[in-house]
Amino acid sequence: MRPDYTLRYPAVIRFGNGCRSAAGDELRRVSGGPQPRVVVVCSQAVRAMGALGDLAERGGFSPCAVCDGIPHDPPLEAVDALIERLSLCSADAVLALGGGSVIDAAKTAAALAPVADAVRPFFEGQRTIERPGLPVVALPTTAGTGAEITMNAVLSDHLKGAKRSIRTTHLVPAAALVDPELTLSMPADLTAHSGLDALTQAVESYTSLFANAVTRPLAAAAVLHVMSALPRAYRNGQDLEARTQVAQGSLLGAMAFSQSSLGAVHGLAHPIGHALSLPHGLTCAILLAPILRLNLPSCRQHLDDLARAVDLPGAEAFADAIEGLCRELGVPETFREFRLADADHAAIVANCRSGSMKANPRPFSDGELLDLLQRLS
Repeated sequence: MRPDYTLRYPAVIRFGNGCRSAAGDELRRVSGGPQPRVVVVCSQAVRAMGALGDLAERGGFSPCAVCDGIPHDPPLEAVDALIERLSLCSADAVLALGGGSVIDAAKTAAALAPVADAVRPFFEGQRTIERPGLPVVALPTTAGTGAEITMNAVLSDHLKGAKRSIRTTHLVPAAALVDPELTLSMPADLTAHSGLDALTQAVESYTSLFANAVTRPLAAAAVLHVMSALPRAYRNGQDLEARTQVAQGSLLGAMAFSQSSLGAVHGLAHPIGHALSLPHGLTCAILLAPILRLNLPSCRQHLDDLARAVDLPGAEAFADAIEGLCRELGVPETFREFRLADADHAAIVANCRSGSMKANPRPFSDGELLDLLQRLS
């Protein structure tokens, strides 16, 4: 465990049912004015269900613009369009209301709007974000990605076939309001996939080579919350107590992994998900148990710790329980039905050597990764 660490979180993190009512107060605080020009970024589904109107009424603010066309795995073009909209509106602050894709696109556009009109140079590493942009207040409507508190944003370049993160402290939102009531409308498959993403992040944070004295307790608590409540939230989406537990697990896990990095599951999940156009949480769920078993000799004590946290006898039983949970939530054991082809394997391995892979408790050779992909194809 690393003896030295630096923690970077939003200045305000609120959790609890109904805390979305504070959105207006936070927007006024972060903008420094009584009537800030707020641009709302959300999904079309969130706007259609009326969450935005409720939020504005509760918070006492009126958006000067609403951008609701953010697609899954946001492409660079979507971020460019947001940058343009923020500039045209002379925005003082951004409210991001949605899942990880919405929040990542909003964070990136808010950071870049004062200094650039296109994201590509930053995505490709030719430029860096050197100072804070517009303040962001983030309200997640899913429980899984943790984007509301993190310093990275995952974007997709469909032109060049790439999916990766922009990472800088200037992407950390000014405030995060995690209201479990906003997750009640999630369908069962999204509940499963986002919850399993949260679980993967918590497990990988705990076993990460960069874990520290703060992140390990947070990650262990997140594992307990998600594993105990996710099946109930999946079976009954209106079970607010279960939704609250999963949302809290997602937040605690994000507080852990955002400071510790992740592992091989996430290293592989981005190129596989991009190749197959799969939801990120589903991709992680298929990979999690097989990689835990490969990692086990290098982090047995840590997996034993997590097993005890959820009242299991040891690391092997913990991996078995993860496998059983995925099966209960309808996750297939392999990528076979999604037609992961042998021809995809080399490109996946070539594009998986991210910071997440470097934090994995053991190194993987290209040959070992190719063998794993062959078994899962």
